[in-house]
Amino acid sequence: MMKALRRSSRLICSTLVPILAGSMLIAGCRTVPVVPHALTCDASAELLASKCPPPKPLADNATFAALVDTMQADRQALRECGMTVDALIKTIRQCNHATDEYNRKIDAINSAGK
Repeated sequence: MMKALRRSSRLICSTLVPILAGSMLIAGCRTVPVVPHALTCDASAELLASKCPPPKPLADNATFAALVDTMQADRQALRECGMTVDALIKTIRQCNHATDEYNRKIDAINSAGK
């Protein structure tokens, strides 16, 4: 029984050791570069949750003064909505730029590893 165990362990060692040594030689002694953390695009939750308000309804019997007040309030809401959209566009552009830079770094790492 012991002889059989010794033979099988020798057989395993005689086949595994050359395989492991060969794989180490093939792989070489290179170090794998550390890849930085993945990107996150920071758009504030307030910007993402905001919605542009619809225009205010006008009553059928609205006076000219009520019409002007409603128009001014709608224009102000439109200005604020435009600023929100501009902020989101700026955030997306910055995120796209950062993503492009990150991908260039990853491509450089991958090219160096070949």
